[in-house]
Amino acid sequence: MKDHLPPPAPSQRAPKSQTLRTLEAIAYAKAIGKQVEITIDGNPISVPLGTTILEAAQQLGIRIPTLCYHEDLCLAGVCRICVIEVQDQRTLQAACSYPITTPIQVRTHSAAVRRARRHTLDLMLANHYGECYICGRNNNCELQALAMECGVDFYRFGHPAKPRYAVDASSHAVVRDNNKCVLCRRCIRTCIDLQEVGVLEVLDRGDRSRVSTFMSKPQSDVVCINCGQCINRCPTGALRANDLTDDVWAAIDNPDKHVVIQTAPSPRAAIGECFRLPP
Repeated sequence: MKDHLPPPAPSQRAPKSQTLRTLEAIAYAKAIGKQVEITIDGNPISVPLGTTILEAAQQLGIRIPTLCYHEDLCLAGVCRICVIEVQDQRTLQAACSYPITTPIQVRTHSAAVRRARRHTLDLMLANHYGECYICGRNNNCELQALAMECGVDFYRFGHPAKPRYAVDASSHAVVRDNNKCVLCRRCIRTCIDLQEVGVLEVLDRGDRSRVSTFMSKPQSDVVCINCGQCINRCPTGALRANDLTDDVWAAIDNPDKHVVIQTAPSPRAAIGECFRLPP
């Protein structure tokens, strides 16, 4: 059996808790093309053994809402927004991290599923400080969109009246506001797995859990390379670019300064690539 297994994955620098694991039986089944028949919301489909329920639903065009899941990142299964109901299973399961190994029947929008998603969102909003109207991610926020989709019209478990954490604006590029963090860990997986830097991690436990730097140091005092990839994958306004627009306007309005505008090197290179120009 081992002679037919695919070659081992290259070594990763991610912590053991975030290292991708694959059962030998599943790897072998994928190698030989093993198919499993399942039913999602009454729609039959045949998928390779080891395919997740979320991937199978996407093939059928059935939308399952997610928050911690991102196609660029390894699986986490921590937000529980994508919970679904599997027949004969005692509890709801996370669709993004449930590998299909046997024929199953799945319901993605049952009453229990809708109630669980709504309560999960309510719990997130109970720790989410800020007003959407003055947030930089207004109308471009995945948490806001999910709240609208699930019909959240009041704060079931309350809402913070004042911020719990100080905003870290020490970095030249990234502003971190833990008051809006939903602990999806996208930024952590991005920094570790994609950028191989490892600036962020979850500190403390329980209701004291928070995403922070080593020893809670300011962002400017750690090894952050200011790439901004964590901002691209943050679903809320917890991470945003350090906006210097006001400083630019102040310089333009200052009669004692002569302001020069220049395109940064990266946009120039990107524009050149669009026209197939040599480096």
